[in-house]
Amino acid sequence: MKKMISAAAAAVLGVTSAFIGAPASSADGEAVKVMCIGDSITDGYGVSGSYRKFIYNGLTSLGHQIDMVGSKTGWSTSYTDEETGETFSYDDDNTGYSGYTIQSFGGRTGILETLKETDCLAQTQPDIVTLQIGTNDVIDNYELDKAGERLEGLAVYILQNIPDGSVLFVTTIPYLDPNRSDVYSWFGNYRHSADWQTQYDDATVEVNVKAAVEQYNADVKSVVEKLSAQYDSIYFADVNSAITDVKTQLMDGVHPNNTGYKAMGAYWTEKLDDYLAGRCPEEIPTQPSVTTVPATTTAAPATTTAASDTSTTMATTTVTVQTTTAAPEPRSVEMADLVKLGRFLLAKPDSELSEGDCSFYDKDGNGKLNVFDLIILRQYATGMIGQTAAS
Repeated sequence: MKKMISAAAAAVLGVTSAFIGAPASSADGEAVKVMCIGDSITDGYGVSGSYRKFIYNGLTSLGHQIDMVGSKTGWSTSYTDEETGETFSYDDDNTGYSGYTIQSFGGRTGILETLKETDCLAQTQPDIVTLQIGTNDVIDNYELDKAGERLEGLAVYILQNIPDGSVLFVTTIPYLDPNRSDVYSWFGNYRHSADWQTQYDDATVEVNVKAAVEQYNADVKSVVEKLSAQYDSIYFADVNSAITDVKTQLMDGVHPNNTGYKAMGAYWTEKLDDYLAGRCPEEIPTQPSVTTVPATTTAAPATTTAASDTSTTMATTTVTVQTTTAAPEPRSVEMADLVKLGRFLLAKPDSELSEGDCSFYDKDGNGKLNVFDLIILRQYATGMIGQTAAS
């Protein structure tokens, strides 16, 4: 296998926090080839050039010579920023496909299969590959408990088919806004229970979709951590952190507008400039960052994945709580507990928790309340985890 290193060597070299070998460089006059792989968010559904145009402009403005490559080629295209009036041209080559998933299933075509069919990695020989995929897997709520396995298979294929010295950045996906009219029907698998006996309201759908995104993003981090022990050429990226407001940065609830794409492009520009300049990538954070959970929950989604016990970089409300050492009164988790904790995390009026509630809801025992405790509570309430463990 290409770019393989032993687990022992990985521990010595610190492959998750420092680059191995010399990064690609445009200093010698040779353009750095960048391939952006993904779904419609990469393709540019409704917004030409997506975040890719901002990557190209950002990196070239910093003095890098960039050649965007991919299975899909296009002419150099211009863009005028409505806010600043700036006009710039960008290279539109990419490997983004609207509606595609990690791997094929049902009526969806997979990026993995497309890479194999087009053989674009071998044909273009990219120096840098960015991979943002999984949004459609989440939208369909398709076997999300296996999404990490599918992503790992895709990442390994890319790693084994890019040149020695090339790198792969695998990123999280942005949050979604499932109740917008343009995409409302897309989230049908979240609007009822698995047996179709229970219909969920919009607030429940919003929280369950957010939880699905966070679980998938946790899987992204886990996959990168796992593969970085074998490959010296895979790195984690967190584009989710760039989309801070789904109401103003998403065009339709799924796809970013140019405001969102600009934020994503700025994130990637900094990330890739660090790489090209030989600076170390940021270490994978061990604690969640803080943002706002958009809604509360009252029921479980059609399919529910197990909560990860691995710390993640996903944005989520985190509230530090003070608890006593006395054991809480034994009781079972009820659906009302999901509502109560959800309202507390949203800072809703009259949503204060007692000390006993704080102790009871802190399911991962880290002295903090966040959406990950909400996920575990849901598993208790729906019987995925025995209620004896909830007491």
